[in-house]
Amino acid sequence: MRIGELAKECGVNPKTIRYYEAFGLLPKAARVPSGHRTSSERDLQRLRFIRRAKQIGLPLASIRQITAYADTGSCQHLRPRLKELIAAQLAEIETRIKDLRVLQRELQGHYASLCRPQAPARSGAGCSCLDGPAQKTATDCRVILGPLAVQAH
Repeated sequence: MRIGELAKECGVNPKTIRYYEAFGLLPKAARVPSGHRTSSERDLQRLRFIRRAKQIGLPLASIRQITAYADTGSCQHLRPRLKELIAAQLAEIETRIKDLRVLQRELQGHYASLCRPQAPARSGAGCSCLDGPAQKTATDCRVILGPLAVQAH
């Protein structure tokens, strides 16, 4: 099968397939006398494996490590390494979720402070919209906006 067919079969761009070849995820494609790339069923299976690994968030460098195991056709050698990679991915996601929750609280505080009536600006003072501890003003916005504030939070 040609690169366009392979790409269509797997739902990727042909440029992605070329990149995966250059990165070492896919073997160099065989060429027919006309110079076109030709791919086998095994290439299709490997590309599907790569796509599944990407869908669960594994980085390409890790996928490259495990594709050699996947080529054996047996999960026996792949499972321990894949288990390690997925555990690391889970830990990273947990960290990101915690960081996003902190950011969410901070943004909610800033949003609440922006909901308060604005005090007259002092001459020469810069904008202070994002200054100060934003958490203290969360109730101000709820009092001013009522149910609308709860929906925004």
